[in-house]
Amino acid sequence: MYPPSEGGPVEILPFLYLGSAYHASRKDMLDALGITALINVSANCPNHFEGHYQYKSIPVEDNHKADISSWFNEAIDFIDSVKNDGGRVFVHCQAGISRSATICLAYLMRTNRVKLDEAFEFVKQRRSIISPNFSFMGQLLQFDNTDAVPFYMTVLFIYFYISALGFLPSQT
Repeated sequence: MYPPSEGGPVEILPFLYLGSAYHASRKDMLDALGITALINVSANCPNHFEGHYQYKSIPVEDNHKADISSWFNEAIDFIDSVKNDGGRVFVHCQAGISRSATICLAYLMRTNRVKLDEAFEFVKQRRSIISPNFSFMGQLLQFDNTDAVPFYMTVLFIYFYISALGFLPSQT
């Protein structure tokens, strides 16, 4: 049924599935899973069934120069929109190993408020072959820290706070 190294598409969450371009080319498989939308995380995989499913294209190459993080918020919003409409999203790239896994990890990190290591373990338990490239892992780590307040903002806050309380010597 599937190429030997493939396995089937996997359920990450009840409305979020992860797999490869091969899976995305199998309408029978997508229909059996109740998929209503796809995120194609590649520059060259075709959208086979544009008349049947909603598509989001993220034209990113799987290399160290690619900026996948600039697509995180758009992908998260798309998944949430489909979920809120009662649909299911299938995220794929060529092999379902690096780019599409990266998008699923970003989604879990943001919506479930989990760290990268926890999200990675969760997805890896479901699709053992995931392996985002080194650059994508770095971008996920950066994304992991986007909720943190930058150090200089903390310093400024403390300065203005103690200044307002009158603990700083006057400069007159």
